[in-house]
Amino acid sequence: MRVLLFLLSAVMTLTVQDKRTVKAECAWPKDMKATYYNTGSKGSVTSKDTATLTLSRLDGVEVEKVLVYVRSNKSSGAGVITMTADGKQLYRNEGTYMEWFGAYNNTDYQPIGWSGEQTVSTLEVQVMGTTNSLHIEKYEITWTEAQAQAYSVTLMTDGVSEVVQETEVGSGIVLPKRADKDGWFFAGWTSSELTEATDEQPEIWQAGERYYPKKDVTLWAVWTDVEPPTGERQAAPEDGYYVLELFDYLLTGDVNNGLMKLEEREPVDAGELYYLDFNTADTTCTIRNWASNGYVGYNETATELRQAESVWHYSVLPDTTWLFIAKEEGDKVWILYRKFEQEVVWLSDYTLGDHPKGAWRLYRVPDPEQTPMWWCHPNTEGVVLTNEGVNELTNERVIPWGPFELVIKNGRKVLRIRE
Repeated sequence: MRVLLFLLSAVMTLTVQDKRTVKAECAWPKDMKATYYNTGSKGSVTSKDTATLTLSRLDGVEVEKVLVYVRSNKSSGAGVITMTADGKQLYRNEGTYMEWFGAYNNTDYQPIGWSGEQTVSTLEVQVMGTTNSLHIEKYEITWTEAQAQAYSVTLMTDGVSEVVQETEVGSGIVLPKRADKDGWFFAGWTSSELTEATDEQPEIWQAGERYYPKKDVTLWAVWTDVEPPTGERQAAPEDGYYVLELFDYLLTGDVNNGLMKLEEREPVDAGELYYLDFNTADTTCTIRNWASNGYVGYNETATELRQAESVWHYSVLPDTTWLFIAKEEGDKVWILYRKFEQEVVWLSDYTLGDHPKGAWRLYRVPDPEQTPMWWCHPNTEGVVLTNEGVNELTNERVIPWGPFELVIKNGRKVLRIRE
């Protein structure tokens, strides 16, 4: 019998940064993954908007308190706050700001939420607006984590089990690879068995990744009928689609001293896939938005970007990153690039000899028209699309897909990079 010793409680604060990002402060569980998405703008939740925070990979963590700090800009501001632990409802509160806090306050954020004791693997907190307007500042989670033990992982492959034990406390286990079969590609390991094919990808740990169990667990091998993206940068163009990360930036701006910083949009639009059409004979390409089929171009003097058809020259650097060149004048070129350490996009004049490091990373992705299926027991028969993963409020289905996510709404598919 294993005795678990719990450490002192810690408080994790997740402050809302924008509609897709929260910043974690103080202590948080190792390996925790946080995702956040607000259909409104930043922390604002108006009528029919939802803000959803999901914390996953919390195996072995005991949650003691979950608080959402909210305020309203109207005395009638109302909504529904729901918290679920591993898919089961932990807390639900529907009401107005006046009912929650007894008085209207449009300046100070007040905490509302749940307290108790609950061991959690995945925690979801959703705030849905019903009457304008609620605003979210941050989330606070009080938690304790069991003292590390040496655990075992049972690997299930088509009903056959293999038990692997950690060699020492906290050493983790390197997950093995399984063979592709019958036109299905091995995708990795998941914590829930998929007995039927589904178009909603579960959380997957990749082969070769070191997995750190926080209890004795079972993982199932999972396959997909669409070859997952490799995540490898492309050194030369091939036929197909490529991701270009222009997502959250304005397409116009002013040049100052030969440098233009592209500003972030507010509010940030839903993710977009920009893909490239190559003409390798003359090393040119066009950059096009998948959803709108619009081009990304530049004006005649190459001093601003805009939504217009343009031909870009490209150059592949020795480190396999890319430069997209707007215009050449003598030994000077206007280069579109991003500084990864700052996550900033620039349009600037440089010579090819002193170009900035980083440039663009270009990733090959599957055809966005294909909807991948996932299954723990794959064969070539009986693949049926399901309605799992549909947000009934927004009529939007979001399918995680390797480092990307496929969003299907009203029959339109948009591929975007996952946060």
